[in-house]
Amino acid sequence: MNKLLIPGLAALALLCSPSVHGQAVVRETTTTTTAPLEATGTVTEWGPDRVIIREKDATEPMPFAFSKRVEYVDEAGNTVTREVITRDMPVTVRYTREGDRMLVDRVVVHRRIAPAAATTTETTTTTTTTVTGHDAKEIEKRREKIAHLEKEVAEHPDRERLREDLADEKTKLENLERDIQERK
Repeated sequence: MNKLLIPGLAALALLCSPSVHGQAVVRETTTTTTAPLEATGTVTEWGPDRVIIREKDATEPMPFAFSKRVEYVDEAGNTVTREVITRDMPVTVRYTREGDRMLVDRVVVHRRIAPAAATTTETTTTTTTTVTGHDAKEIEKRREKIAHLEKEVAEHPDRERLREDLADEKTKLENLERDIQERK
């Protein structure tokens, strides 16, 4: 009987052993969803995979990574291209924390205000001449275009092409007024 008892007990021990039976593995994952946060500051570095922003009251610039989908808009909510963003541009980024990373999913571009040092003073000498007809319409058209370009340059001081167009229009107006003076 001892000969049967020992192998039977060994078989019973193997059947009851946890290594023989499949073990259920329980893995618990916790996903924390947080509300988006915002940071407003000036871009100090802009690259394809990250942006660094210096906030007004922060001592150190903050690095952000981009999420898979990023929305780029202006203050009015209109879509803008990523290429309009440059260094020293004021922006607000909406981001979420993922571990130790901050992932940006929206960038709001703010308009730059031209610095006071960039303001120039021009002295203009005006000669009063009465102009009528086609010449008057042409002068008015040029002045309206100059006013429009001056507004655009104020809103986008970094766009060199606008400044060139404005200088061209001013030159054309001066030439037109000089031609009218010479004809009289």
